Amino acid sequence: MLSVNDAAEYMLENGEYFTEKKLAKHFDVSTRRASSWLSIIKNDVKYRTVKWGESVKLLGIGSRTICMSQLQNNALMFKRPSVLL
Repeated sequence: MLSVNDAAEYMLENGEYFTEKKLAKHFDVSTRRASSWLSIIKNDVKYRTVKWGESVKLLGIGSRTICMSQLQNNALMFKRPSVLL
């Protein structure tokens, strides 16, 4: 089951502005669910965001400004093979 954290990691990884429709299309969920994810991300103090019209860009999760997969790659000092994902 997908969660707000999955959406936040995806948004942080891409570094783009996202709308409900864009998230819904990527995760193949309803726009209502994607809208609830975005509202949580916009209103929770854990997430640092920039708003531009209806679009939202995620700048960081807590004190972290890079996504978890990039942190793992840095720790391993190489990109993880797709077999291990």
